[in-house]
Amino acid sequence: MDKKSILALVVIAIIILTLPYYQELINGDKPVQKQIAAQEDSLYQKKEPVIKEEKKPAKVISEKQEILKEEEKPLLNIPVIQDSVERTIEINTGRVNVVLSNKGGGSLKKFVLKKYTKYDSSFVNMIDEQIKNDLYISFQNVTGEFIETDKYCFLSSVKYKTKNLKEDEQLKIEYTLKINDNELRKTYIFYGDAYHFDVILYFSNPAEMLLNRQYQLGWKNGVPSTESYVSDDYTYNQAYVYMADDLESYSVSDEGKEEPVSLSGTASWLAIRTKYFIASISNINADVSEGIYFSGEGIQEEDYVKRLYDVGFNARYKNDRTGDTFRFYIGPLDQKELGKYDNNLDILIMNNGWYERFFRYLSLLVLWVLEFLHSFIPNYGVVIIVFSILIKIVVYPLTKKSYQSMNEMQKIQPIMAELREKYKGDQQRVNKEMMKLYKEHGVNPLGGCLPMLLQMPLLIGLFIVFRSTIQLRGACFIPGWVDDLSRTDTLFNLPFSLPMYGNEFNLLPILMAVTMIFQSKMTMQDPKQKAMVYMMPVFMLLIFNRFPSGLNLYYTLFNLLTIIQQKFIKKGEPKEPANAANTKNFKKRKK
Repeated sequence: MDKKSILALVVIAIIILTLPYYQELINGDKPVQKQIAAQEDSLYQKKEPVIKEEKKPAKVISEKQEILKEEEKPLLNIPVIQDSVERTIEINTGRVNVVLSNKGGGSLKKFVLKKYTKYDSSFVNMIDEQIKNDLYISFQNVTGEFIETDKYCFLSSVKYKTKNLKEDEQLKIEYTLKINDNELRKTYIFYGDAYHFDVILYFSNPAEMLLNRQYQLGWKNGVPSTESYVSDDYTYNQAYVYMADDLESYSVSDEGKEEPVSLSGTASWLAIRTKYFIASISNINADVSEGIYFSGEGIQEEDYVKRLYDVGFNARYKNDRTGDTFRFYIGPLDQKELGKYDNNLDILIMNNGWYERFFRYLSLLVLWVLEFLHSFIPNYGVVIIVFSILIKIVVYPLTKKSYQSMNEMQKIQPIMAELREKYKGDQQRVNKEMMKLYKEHGVNPLGGCLPMLLQMPLLIGLFIVFRSTIQLRGACFIPGWVDDLSRTDTLFNLPFSLPMYGNEFNLLPILMAVTMIFQSKMTMQDPKQKAMVYMMPVFMLLIFNRFPSGLNLYYTLFNLLTIIQQKFIKKGEPKEPANAANTKNFKKRKK
């Protein structure tokens, strides 16, 4: 979790918990990474302490990664039958545009998501030629030599260059490489209505081709950033593994360094994510996986660390007849999409940091409500407006009670001051008299704080949804102003940068601050406290200026509705307080 997120959560919590005292004040009143259990053959065996392979396995991983990153290395001196040139095929579906090369037996040259665009209006491409991220397969033969399949041009089963798939169609492509009269065959299966594709590995003579029948299949160099705020995007950038019904993560530190890690046991899937997108590998044949490995590299850029992760399965080849099957999902972190696979891949949604995990189920409920409203309201900005009104209606009893409690506390403030003065030096007597005062006037000192405290989980859940769910990414509210509810509503950039504020002039945070000022002025009675009316809104403006416009839209509407609500409650109050006589009698009795 980045520093701004922590600061934002702290600010929200402080505001909610101290709001009653703040209103009293302006009224002139006194106010490492967890390790994974080792397994031998079964996912359901009893957990044992993690086996972190520090010697030989770690060395193998290190050597493999070093080999994969070398650009120029002579091929092995073994008879190989391959294609003479590199050939590509372009595959178009309703969701993706893929360019596949026979080099490496199906290396990805492009994987474009047609439903998602970047900040520059170009489509999101999950393959970046600069970082050269891609899937890979490597293994050792019986003599111990490493064979890197990405250095060979496989023979392809298709000769055409372009294929368009309808929703109900599939495309099967076979890539073949003959090594020492043995055959390695990679079969790709693409689907017309999915973000995933399957890869089937087949070794014709595994006893001769594979040392101990073992090989490595994985993904190298992570996934590229797709957002304008790259530093924010990379705060979510981590690698994950799901083993033994438990999710474990691996991340590179801000210093850009992290030791490779090897974990033994059966793994269901591996994944690398950014804020909104993911590349994952699911192990369809559960008994194939004997462990996984992570490694990573951090490259320091201007204001962030670019993290390049390598993840993979340590697999043992067992399916001599049909081959081993793996499923690659490269697409959005969308609850509906990931939920289709029934393998807990959707657990990564709103699961970045302890606070997202703690409020995850509440956030998922909020997201469900927003999606439900969007099913018949096509504009997510309008959905937020309707949602704000619904939330205000739901919490109205709590808000009304909070407002009335603070009013009652305000009325007895003079008596409380007299009690403190009369019994100063005897705190126990002061507390006793205060309790009598609260009881006589029917006042609960926590009445103003408790209702707001009950609303805090909802506000944090909203914060998480507006900040990190893909549903609001690219959602337009008002063209030309709020074009993307997941980003700021920047009207123009200043020629200079201000501390905490930055150089972006965003209108919604200013409107939010203005509504806070009006809300405070409605209850201010002591002109001496005028400065306090402006301090908190200005502070909130500085914090929220770089937050998503959807979040600022919600809080602005929430403040406006609170102003209307306060006027409505105040209008319904009697001119003469019902307990005025009791207050006078209390003062008279004390005399």
